[in-house]
Amino acid sequence: MKQELIEKIKSILSDNDLFTGKSVNEEIIKNAEKELNVNFDKDYVQFLSLFGGSYMGFPVYGFNNCEMLSEETVIDLTKDFRNNYLVDNRCELIQSSYVISISGNGDPVFISPDNKVWIYFHDNDEIEELNKSFEELIGENLIS
Repeated sequence: MKQELIEKIKSILSDNDLFTGKSVNEEIIKNAEKELNVNFDKDYVQFLSLFGGSYMGFPVYGFNNCEMLSEETVIDLTKDFRNNYLVDNRCELIQSSYVISISGNGDPVFISPDNKVWIYFHDNDEIEELNKSFEELIGENLIS
């Protein structure tokens, strides 16, 4: 992520402990990638390394999540959605992706192998690209 964005995130989180997760070490991240058979986006890895699972105007799950988020990890969310959607053959792209958030309607927000951010609307079985990158997602949703 660009340093300017990192500084904005730090500034926002420094004022609100409820939104701030705890940093994650590289070993946890590498083990998660292996378990999910994915390569995390470098900006997502940097975010987790600095902030853990945090709320940035948008919930970002990872590990060591903030108080505003549940304790579910990116591994838990990804496996749950993969298993649920595999049963009735929905949202094939999620099988090779990882879930970083859930919308207010319970729709998974995930990052695909090409590092784009998607949302799957389970009510109407539609998928939509939200952002070209994780960094763009964070930049557009920062609380101020």
